[in-house]
Amino acid sequence: MSGPWYGVAVAASALMLCAVPRALPKVPRTGSRADLLAIAVLYVAIVALMRLAFVGFTTDHVAGLFLCFAAALLIGVLGPIYVTVWRRGAPLADLGLRLGDWRATGLLALLFAGVQFSLTLWGYDLPAPVDWVPLLVMALVVGVFETIFFRGFIQTRLEAAFGPVGGIGGAAVLYGLYHVGYGMGGSELVFLSGLGIVYAVAFAQTRSALVLWPLLTPVGSFFNAVDSGDIDLPWASIAGFADVLAVMALGVWVVRRHQRRHSTSHGSPPMLVQH
Repeated sequence: MSGPWYGVAVAASALMLCAVPRALPKVPRTGSRADLLAIAVLYVAIVALMRLAFVGFTTDHVAGLFLCFAAALLIGVLGPIYVTVWRRGAPLADLGLRLGDWRATGLLALLFAGVQFSLTLWGYDLPAPVDWVPLLVMALVVGVFETIFFRGFIQTRLEAAFGPVGGIGGAAVLYGLYHVGYGMGGSELVFLSGLGIVYAVAFAQTRSALVLWPLLTPVGSFFNAVDSGDIDLPWASIAGFADVLAVMALGVWVVRRHQRRHSTSHGSPPMLVQH
C-alpha cells in the first residue's frame, strides 16, 4: 500500500487513539519564549544544513554531503540536550530518554511498527544487501535524531506552550516541512506532515523515545529510502553513521553521568529515571 491510502491508514490509526478518553495526557503550561527561540534557531540550522547537503553538494560531492548531513543530525540531538539540561535544568527524561511504563511502551511500539511494516515492507522485494543494509543503518541513526529533536524537544516544548493539540499539530507540521532540506516537493511534505501526526500521538502516549525507536520511525525512513531509489550508499557509509551514533551516545552518557553526580550530591535519585 502506498500513496494516499497509506497516508489515510496511518493517520486514521493515530486519530483512533486520540478518540480514546484521556488518551492525550494533560501537559502543564510551562513554555517560554526562550524555548520557542531555541526551537527556531536549531530548526533553521538543521534544515539549512540538510538543504546544503542534499541540494547543494548532492551525491556528486559525497564528502560535503555527509559532513553537512552528520552535522545536522548531531545538532538535532546535542542541541536539545544542551538546552534541556544546561539551560532549563531539566532531566534527560524530558526528552523522552526514559523507560516509563515499559509494558505500555512496548505494546504501542509493536502496534504502530506492525501497522507500518504491514503497509510498507510486508511482501516487499528488497534489492541486494549491498543496496539496502547501509540504508537501514542510516534509517536507525536518522531515527534517533528525529525522535529526540521532533518528539522529545519540539513536541514537548510546544505542548508546554500551546497544549497537547497545539504541540502535536505544530510538531507534525514542522516535521513535514523539514524534509524540504532533502529537496522534497509539496505533496511529499503534506504526506509527511500527516505521518508526523502518527509519530507525535504515539510519543504522547508514553513520553518514551522507545515507542518510536528503534522500530516505528526507522521502518518508515528505511522504506522511503529503498522505495525511492534516490540514495545509493556504499558499505563504507556504515562506519560514518556508526561514528555519528557514537557521538550521540557519548553526549547522552556525559549528561547522564553529570546528572547522577549532581543528584547524588544533593541526595536525590538520578533525574534520568524520574517520571
